[in-house]
Amino acid sequence: MKTILIINGENYWKEYFSGHEVVQKKVQTSEFLVKDSSLYVVDADGVCRPDVIFWRLGAVNPEAKHRNILELIDYSGVHCVNSASTLLVGYDRLSMLNKMKKLGLPVIDFNTATSTRQLKNLAIEFPFVIKVGNHHGGYGKSLVTNDEQWEELKDLLFIHQDYVTIEKFIDYRYDIRYLAVHDKVWAMKRRGKYWKANSLTQEYQMTEPEKEWIEKVKLLQSEIKADIVAIDVLETDNGEKIILEYNDIPGLSGFPEDAKLELANIVKRKQKNL
Repeated sequence: MKTILIINGENYWKEYFSGHEVVQKKVQTSEFLVKDSSLYVVDADGVCRPDVIFWRLGAVNPEAKHRNILELIDYSGVHCVNSASTLLVGYDRLSMLNKMKKLGLPVIDFNTATSTRQLKNLAIEFPFVIKVGNHHGGYGKSLVTNDEQWEELKDLLFIHQDYVTIEKFIDYRYDIRYLAVHDKVWAMKRRGKYWKANSLTQEYQMTEPEKEWIEKVKLLQSEIKADIVAIDVLETDNGEKIILEYNDIPGLSGFPEDAKLELANIVKRKQKNL
């Protein structure tokens, strides 16, 4: 029997693969190795030699180890959902934004530098958002609204050595997640507790995806060869829409059960076609 390895993710995913050999491990406590062209994953519970990997790492702080793991998966040739090569494209926020910009998708313009020591040269008109490094889940981000706040933040961030971006603050009415799984697209309007979109979500409702945005998310999906991808879009009071980011391991909370079933079927098809 072929083995499906689930990396991180919710415990409920095992229920979607009844009749299959399913192993679930956490990337934080596992080691990956390739020997004689075969991929092995080792943790305290034992050794797994996966035939298909279901990568559901989610919103954790990216580490160099995670990128190395994806490179090993890619090298081994083991099928992964999304593929390791797709996940590597979106691994870093800068490469993710570059990909969308090259596709002509409407992303927020930003100033950037390789070090926080260049902050003094990046400032724009208040209010603006500063983002440090490649963190998820709203971490490493701050809204700057005045000179005093900016001066204190520059002092605080001086000790960090990661890259930094500064972008105009978009005073949005709500954000919309357009989720593409295989050939299906869903849309969800959301509103967070504070200014950060897609963080501490308190209100959400499903909505009919517009043709224009179906085409945009499908364009991205095709370009990065993704089985699943979501784009998070900010909509202002005047109806303007601009893309905040894309997510190649999007959470499915609040989306219809069909989205989970469709994603699970992709994994099972990969396993069946081996």
